[in-house]
Amino acid sequence: MEYSIRLAEKEDIKDLLDVRNNEDLLITYLNQQENKEVYLLVAEMDRSIILGFGLLKLKGNLYPKLSDLYVNEKYRGHGIGSNLIRQREKMASKLGYSEIFVSVDPIENPKMIKLITKLGYKQITEPYSKTARFHNEDGIAYEKTYTRIDLKKSLN
Repeated sequence: MEYSIRLAEKEDIKDLLDVRNNEDLLITYLNQQENKEVYLLVAEMDRSIILGFGLLKLKGNLYPKLSDLYVNEKYRGHGIGSNLIRQREKMASKLGYSEIFVSVDPIENPKMIKLITKLGYKQITEPYSKTARFHNEDGIAYEKTYTRIDLKKSLN
């Protein structure tokens, strides 16, 4: 399967919603990207089909953080998620960072723990609880307490 990875553009919003149905969140990310607070990368096939996306957060962190990795279910298992992670790592490295972080729920997302561990991320915290605001597939917000662990990787 051939695809490319590029920065998202405002015109991508409709296609991004096919991957994750949360228009307010995606618009926020696109606006933050204009201010260089985040970089939203998309994996795209045939210059028209967005297969997935991933966010590189910069604002408010001493080091960059991977966030929001989503790959459309029908395209999973083709290395798209791994490539979106690698591209965000390359971007962080080009921006002068030497480390990158990620925070994952080990209970609800054990596949992500397996993937990022395979890509060289090392656990730096014990599991801890956190409460945050989430959005369901209809874009409706709700609060939830969940478990997280933090991991990091050297970019050198």
